[in-house]
Parts: sequence; C-alpha cells; structure tokens
Amino acid sequence: MKRYVLIVDDNQRVVESLSELLIPLGYFVHFALNTREAVAIVKTEKIDVALLDIRLGNENGIECLREMLKEKPQLPVIMITGYATVDSAVDAMKLGAFDYLKKPLDFENLTKTIEKAISDETVNSKHSQLKKIEPIFKYKSSLMDTLLDKTMLIANTELPVLITGENGTGKEMIADIIHKNSCRAKEKIFKINCAAFPESLLDNELFGHEKGAYTGASSNFKGIFEQANGGTLLLDEIGDMPLTIQAKILRTLQNNEIRRIGSTETISIDVRFLAATNKDIESMIKNGHFREDLYYRLNAATLYIPPLRDRKEDITELIDCFLNEYSFKNSVPRKNINNEVLECFMEYRWPGNVRELRNTIMYIAAISKTNIITIETLPPIFTSSKHIEKINRQPYTIQEVEKETIIKTLKTMQGNKRKTAEKLGLSRNTLYRKLRMYNIDNNPL
Repeated sequence: MKRYVLIVDDNQRVVESLSELLIPLGYFVHFALNTREAVAIVKTEKIDVALLDIRLGNENGIECLREMLKEKPQLPVIMITGYATVDSAVDAMKLGAFDYLKKPLDFENLTKTIEKAISDETVNSKHSQLKKIEPIFKYKSSLMDTLLDKTMLIANTELPVLITGENGTGKEMIADIIHKNSCRAKEKIFKINCAAFPESLLDNELFGHEKGAYTGASSNFKGIFEQANGGTLLLDEIGDMPLTIQAKILRTLQNNEIRRIGSTETISIDVRFLAATNKDIESMIKNGHFREDLYYRLNAATLYIPPLRDRKEDITELIDCFLNEYSFKNSVPRKNINNEVLECFMEYRWPGNVRELRNTIMYIAAISKTNIITIETLPPIFTSSKHIEKINRQPYTIQEVEKETIIKTLKTMQGNKRKTAEKLGLSRNTLYRKLRMYNIDNNPL
C-alpha cells in the first residue's frame, strides 16, 4: 500500500536526499520549505506521516507543528533535531509530535520510526489518539481516566451524546475527541453556541432559509444542520435553547430531516448529534424550561466532566502543559512555579476550572521577570490574608480573574494593546471587545 510522507525542511538538499532514500522503498514524497507550504499540503493532500525540521530558517518548527496539527490533529509528526535542540524536540512531543530523531539521521532508524508512526497499532492506541487530538488534555486522576475510557467506547457509535459539566471543564474538547475517533472523523465537526443567538437568529442559523423567506433574505442559506451533513454537530449550551427551537430539534432528531425557513420541502440529513450544557437539565425539565422528550433523545449516552476541584491531582500536569504552551507561543525559555505558588493553587477551588487555570498561568508567566514564578505574581485572590475565607464563601468568577489579568497585562505592557494581546494570546479584536465588555479604561496606567 502506498505511503505518503511530507518532508518539511528549508534546506533543499536535505529534502532531495531524503526523497531519494524513501521513494525506492515505495513512499510517495511531498515536500515543503516553510510553514505556509506545509499547511497547504496537509489541507489538500493525503499525508500519512510528516518529517519536520525543528529549525526552518527564520521560522520556528514548533509553530509549524502547531499549525499542521490544527489542520490534521491525528497526523504523526516526527521532529528532526540537532543536538542543541533536543530539549525543544522533547517538549514538542508534549504538543502532539509523535517522536524526534537527532542529526545526523540514521536511515534504518528513520524508516523504522516512520513505519511505527503509521502502523495500525499506533493509530488504534487510545492514548496516542488523545495526545494528537488535544495535546493539552493532561491528567493523572482516576476520574478522568474513567471518563476518557467511556468517551472512547462511545465515540465509535452513532449514539447522540450529552456532555455535561461546569464552565471551563473541557466539554468542547470532549466533543472533539468523540468526533476524531468516530467513523465520521474524515468529515468536519460543526459547532454552534445556542446561547449566542436570539431565538429568531438561532432558528435561521440552525435550519437555514429560502430566498425571500423574510426581508433581507436575498438568497438561499444553508443552516448548520445542512452544513454538517455527513459529519458531526455539537449543539453547545443547549440548556439555553428556547422551547420552540427545542421542538424543532426534536423533530430533526426523530426524522433525520429539516425544513428551511420559508420552505415547504423537507431535506434529509445524516448528522451525528452531540450536545453540551453546564445547566442542570433535570431541574429545568421540572420547571418547564426544557423538553423531557428532547432530553431523553439527546442523552442516549451521557458524559459528565468533573470539576477541577474534585481532581486536584491533575493540576500539576495541567500547569506543566500550560507553561510549555506559553514558552512555545512566546518563544521564551520555559518558566516554572515554586512550591508556594503550587500550594496556593492546590488550596483554591477553581470555579472557572481548567480554563481559569490556563488564564492564570498565562498571566503569571507574562508578568514574571524571572524563570521561577513566585507568589508575588499571583492575582490578589491567591495572596489575600482572607484567602481561605474567600474560598469557603463566593470565589472570584472567571470573568473577574480575566478582567484583572487584562488590566495588569496592560500595565506591564505600558498600555500597548498590540503587545498586551500577544501576551494574552488574544487577537486585537478580541482584546478590544473585552476592554469594552469589562469597561476597562483605555489607559489604565
């Protein structure tokens, strides 16, 4: 069977030499000299494995790895590294790289590693798949191990799945894992936040409309159900969906068909349904805010993601992962936290869960002037003399932490919004939106 290899190296001679060695063994070789070319090939061509030099001239091979895995999360990527960059290559594996090989390359070892990367045993390994789908999904706890075992069993079925858990626990991440390990993995997963639209717009986004259905409907529009045909659809925040839309969703689930707004014709669809919510759906049913029949349609399989406070043994794994992420994104040496900071983190209840932990790590890594992060860099909630009292009462919300993080980063960057956005890992448009949302003065100095 033909195997397709992508070689990414800015040195044309290296590309040619590797091609000459691999082609006689039955490999079909693509090559790219930079990140842009590599990502374009991954998007459009069949690739079984990629060989990526960790240094791409003026570009960063780590960033190239990140971009390729965004396009194809299950792609095995073998990093090629010189002696001086072995540590970086090992860290790259934590981001999803399959393995690394040191220069000068041993050809026999190279071919063995390529075969191992594309073997069925590797592809079918649960933990290998999870690593490639979401490299920051780290855990030690038995709670998460049980959850992921169940997730993998459900993934390869066609059952609708209801994913529940508090904000910031990773419900969307679980949806991605289900899709990537399903028979629909070659198709796209579509996602819609049901809380983000008023009722009239949500109806349109879900089911689409015919030309002339209402004022301004100048052409036909395919809703997300049609767009997701053949793939997977995640209905996020389904607990916020109006009852009238719930009734239409139920009919879609029962009949596998939809009707666009303004149309009298039905359209058959083939979609795997996933739903997610942070609400107590059973209480909503009792209060008449959620349809019981829709609930029983959606929860053929239910996955509950435990909050971070119930699995604190995962905190050290996640901290390690987020510190690596900060280092790679900002091209700076890896930072570490001291024991005092870790103790504060272990005491805190983390109401915003993994998302809040990530935001906190990104903030303290940004403002720390040394590679050892100390307690002085923590937001006030961690260092206040009433810290324990606050934990037992109402903890800060993720919004409060985020607002404070933005204000402090703006001060650190002397009001420079471009640099602030870069440090926080946000686009400038997102930063401006959050400045307005939190009513933050444009010059907080």
